[in-house]
Amino acid sequence: MKWKRNKFYFKKIAATGFIILLTISSCFTALASQIKESNLNTLKSLDEYEYGEVKYIEVSFNFSNPEITLYNNSQTEYIVVRVNETNHNMVQPGEPVLPVNFSVFKFPFGTKILDVRYRHSPPEVIDLPGKLSFGKCSSDSIYSPLLRINGMDEDVYNSSNPYPTDWVYYHKGGGLSYGNHTTFLVLRVYPVRYFPVVDQLQFIKTITVNISYIEPAEPVLKDTSCYDLLILTPSKFTNSLKPLVYHKNKHFVRTKVVTLDEVYDKMYWHGRDKPEKIKYFIKNAVENWGVKYVLLVGGIRGQTSFWDTPVRYSHVVPLEEQEYAEKSFLSDLYYADIYDSEGGFSSWDSNNDNIFSTWNESYKEEMDLYPDVYLGRLPCRNLFEVKIMVKKIINYEKRKLTDEKWFNNLLLVAGDSYNDTNHYNEGELISELAIEKMPGFTPVRVYAREGEDINRKTVNKALDQGAGFAYFCGHGNPMSWSTHYPPNGTKWVTGYKVSDMVFLRNHDKLPIVVVGGCHNGQFDVTMFNIIKGIKKDGLHYFSNKKGNLGEFWYGEWVPNCWSWWLTSKPNGGAIATIANTGLGTHGDGDQDNNSIPDYLEVLDGWLELRFLELYGIEHRDVLGENHGQTLTEYLHKFLGDNAKMDVKMVQQWELFGDPSLKIGGYNQTTSAVKFNVSIIKN
Repeated sequence: MKWKRNKFYFKKIAATGFIILLTISSCFTALASQIKESNLNTLKSLDEYEYGEVKYIEVSFNFSNPEITLYNNSQTEYIVVRVNETNHNMVQPGEPVLPVNFSVFKFPFGTKILDVRYRHSPPEVIDLPGKLSFGKCSSDSIYSPLLRINGMDEDVYNSSNPYPTDWVYYHKGGGLSYGNHTTFLVLRVYPVRYFPVVDQLQFIKTITVNISYIEPAEPVLKDTSCYDLLILTPSKFTNSLKPLVYHKNKHFVRTKVVTLDEVYDKMYWHGRDKPEKIKYFIKNAVENWGVKYVLLVGGIRGQTSFWDTPVRYSHVVPLEEQEYAEKSFLSDLYYADIYDSEGGFSSWDSNNDNIFSTWNESYKEEMDLYPDVYLGRLPCRNLFEVKIMVKKIINYEKRKLTDEKWFNNLLLVAGDSYNDTNHYNEGELISELAIEKMPGFTPVRVYAREGEDINRKTVNKALDQGAGFAYFCGHGNPMSWSTHYPPNGTKWVTGYKVSDMVFLRNHDKLPIVVVGGCHNGQFDVTMFNIIKGIKKDGLHYFSNKKGNLGEFWYGEWVPNCWSWWLTSKPNGGAIATIANTGLGTHGDGDQDNNSIPDYLEVLDGWLELRFLELYGIEHRDVLGENHGQTLTEYLHKFLGDNAKMDVKMVQQWELFGDPSLKIGGYNQTTSAVKFNVSIIKN
């Protein structure tokens, strides 16, 4: 067998970091037979003062013969392939569904991956009696016709080239793993490749992968732990934030407030615009203060179109998987993804054209995507909202809520999301699985059923009881959330609108809310958009004709988006909300035929369930860490599928809340220490 250098079919993903553990993902069971490490002092040009000696890992995989079964989807027949020693099925819209084994290697932050090579057993050819199954997806929009990607990708299925083109792929990343700065190498091994034109598989029984790398001689990030939480805010909010700073310091979350004026002044020579200056400042705070959490306070100024705390828009828009051409969407992950693979600045604009986060037919931006800080935003438009959130966070954390009966409620609001050929009741299925992810919680179900609507009365009645967590799974826009009645998923329920939240009276019984739906977290809405819409489209702005809907019905003119309205509501609402800033997407059908609906296994469904699992099963109780860890693990599992939608999933999954929030509050016996309130003003 000959050694072969790995070839990429997607951009290399960056990696830099810290921490000296080398581990292999727990998903790596039953197939890695040996791991060897040795020294290969061959790269004489490397600076030995900065980096240590070259090291080498060898990993071997053994695969059993593929299981090939016929899959009927009521329209036609397709083939499904399984290999026992794999841990992931690549399910991309229109493309062949194939088994893959992915393994996550963790290195000290800043490690350089020099090379990945492999050798494998001679491929065996297997004739198939038909075409391989392909992936499907459906969008979660409430105001446009439902988009379903049901057809095969003709470019792939009419190709004479193997799919995928190689046996091994990998990507690198630098980010936080359970709070530790880490360099990741995610290795993907395909035991089978598909030749679509002739309907054949190539299968390999064994493969050995060699990885060469060098670790930094010293930690890239020094141990300069001065502060835990950095709050960035317009100067007009600083006085109102002082009680929060005092509260955080009292509970040993060392907190520093810096005004944006000071950020722009300190970063005068860094950054092409205000968002980039903020990102550079966060980078400096990580390196000089050891900051772990970042809270952005502020958003749009009142109901204008001006930003107090600016944003970055992503342009990774998979038009082939969306029902309309969403030009861009908000992404605060931009601020959290600090480093590229070599420890450099991750600009999200690698071709310097001032169009950030681009992936189209002509160019794919180099983006690491792994969060290097745990970041959340309170998009407060005025002092009133700041004071509301400060009060809510303090009152939430100062009590041991886990001892209170209401906290152990898990509110589930769902229905039949899609009219699919499998006749799944997707919302109920994923909600029932969410219950399994939260053992010890009492489920409070608000399901769409015959004679049982989801509306202001039913949702507010359930929320008024109090809940530690609430999960809405359905469809949305900035001003509303809704779903369908079973069994066909075609008739809409009344839904839950921002106007319904006015009547909510759950007081201090505040849940952490996870929302499955489109645009529920689109926090760039403003009433000023009505004027802009009329000026742009005239009376067509208000058109309600089917297939020719005016943008008034998109709901982008509400004073606050659904998620922020719920979070910032006084005397109730939520303590934090996680939602999509853009068009959300769930899996459709069961294209890998594993008896688990793809709705639960990929895209939004995977994110939502994993977030709940981190608290419910792993008992991790810091909000931002659970949000960030979910993003990191999603990238491990799905980024290698090389799909725009997976990039969009992590970029648009916004946390409206304090990333340092102690879920369930602190023990009342926690020692208190008085710190000086640290605020920098220009």
